[in-house]
Amino acid sequence: MITVNVNNTAHKFNLNTNLQDLLTQLDISDKGIAVAVNNQIISKINWSRYQLAEGENILIIRATQGG
Repeated sequence: MITVNVNNTAHKFNLNTNLQDLLTQLDISDKGIAVAVNNQIISKINWSRYQLAEGENILIIRATQGG
């Protein structure tokens, strides 16, 4: 198990978890979001390839409409 911080909250995941798995396990829709790992934006096409590592900081931002 590894621990990563998602939007400043610690979560535990299996060792071979990728970003797409993280979103699925946390029940977060991949529509209209951006994901950064340690302040580096990860393109959506790379989410299934990016393996999480112990202690990483994940920031998930959801686009909203408004004015």
